[in-house]
Amino acid sequence: MKFALRHWGTITIWSVLLLLLMGIYVASVVSPYRTTYLSGWLLFGLIFTLVMYNFRKRFPFLPLGTSTDWLQFHVSAGLLAIGLFVLHIGLRVPDGPLDVTLTLLYAAGAGSGLVGFILSRTLPRRLATRGEEVIFEQIPVMRKRLRENVEGIVERTVSEDHSTTLADFYDRRLASFLDGPRNYWGHLFASTRSRHALLTDLGALDRDLGEREREDAEELRALIRVKDDLDYQEALQGTLKYWLFFHIPLAYSLLILSLVHAIVVSAYTTGGQ
Repeated sequence: MKFALRHWGTITIWSVLLLLLMGIYVASVVSPYRTTYLSGWLLFGLIFTLVMYNFRKRFPFLPLGTSTDWLQFHVSAGLLAIGLFVLHIGLRVPDGPLDVTLTLLYAAGAGSGLVGFILSRTLPRRLATRGEEVIFEQIPVMRKRLRENVEGIVERTVSEDHSTTLADFYDRRLASFLDGPRNYWGHLFASTRSRHALLTDLGALDRDLGEREREDAEELRALIRVKDDLDYQEALQGTLKYWLFFHIPLAYSLLILSLVHAIVVSAYTTGGQ
């Protein structure tokens, strides 16, 4: 029932927004100046509404509708704002520092919003495909413990097996791999090349290892997979978390500068009359 209501709610929102956009376009043919003035203030209102979504997320206890409904409207209003902005500037190339800055902010805000929408629809599903679900803030602690386990295995091979083969491999390849998050772009684009190369290099040592060392090497392989899965989780969760630090400041900057632009245009028009 809720899904059906939300489905029809989406259709209603899009119908109203598209009719509004078509109405503004028709009006622009009849009265270009008034339409530019109207579309400018509508854009400001839409940007204000889009910014209010962040306010709603900060105060989820307020009876202002569900977060899902706000997100649905946020996406719809954001797409309408792109269309309104195109109608607002028409085919005119922006000139002057204020107009150019506003145009760049609109492009960056809209672009980051579209990227965020795509990320929010794809990355959560991918997070469920590799490794266990982990809390983002706990990943550094888990990575530190994992490194200690690896170092314990390597030290054991030196003290008990009197062999430095795995210790040399640790110094050459594993130390830097375990030192922090690795292969961010590879994880973001679902590449396992780095992981496969590391496991292949470790497997190449088998012919130089004794039976006990092969068991230790197998433990290392398992820990490498766990570490790589942690990096994967951190890369995707971090992307979902930190893209907002780019998108939200853009939105507030755009809101403030749009208000300045509206005041300047209104003052100029009034003064010209």
